[in-house]
Amino acid sequence: MEHLETEFKWDANLPRAFARMRAAVCRTVPKGRLLAPVHLVIRDVYLDTEEGDFCRQKIAFRVRCTDGKWEATFKTRSEIINGKAVRREETLPLPDAKNLTDALQLLNAKKNWKGLCVARLNPLFEIRNRRQTINVFYGEAQAEMAFDKFEIRVAGRRVLMKEVELEHKQGPAADTEKLAQELTRSSGLCYAKISKVKTAVELSKLWGGK
Repeated sequence: MEHLETEFKWDANLPRAFARMRAAVCRTVPKGRLLAPVHLVIRDVYLDTEEGDFCRQKIAFRVRCTDGKWEATFKTRSEIINGKAVRREETLPLPDAKNLTDALQLLNAKKNWKGLCVARLNPLFEIRNRRQTINVFYGEAQAEMAFDKFEIRVAGRRVLMKEVELEHKQGPAADTEKLAQELTRSSGLCYAKISKVKTAVELSKLWGGK
């Protein structure tokens, strides 16, 4: 699968941040245009070559397990501007993987994917996430909201954080952007300045991890 990902992110590391955003969603989006929430358990392990090829190319490469299903994904790294990030994203399902070791072995066997060397990759850090998602219809657009309560594991340490995301799925992107603006105004939450991954990278540098 290949597409251009557009997301808006809010910092939720404040008291009642999730409740404030959920209330903003209920005030902004008609009830009939919200689907029931889905709960997910996600484990992301970020990888690079020994020479740091992905880092030099400003690529974030991960293997993800969502409720027991594994896949590999790479995204082009981009700055978050006014809460908005636009990135190229490509995903490779790994249906035969049962654990991280299996996932890495499948990548080793594949050797190359989308112009990237995916053999002999080394773990950099891990993000474990308990996510609640809600599909939202606003104007002519469909988007997905995610309430993330996650743990960054890097250099032998753990950091707990929260974040809210709004990802554009289909329809006019301008409608999703308008929704993001309305939710920001209604919730009073501030846009996130850096992503989970950038946070983990900076913590790795600070704490001496690779």
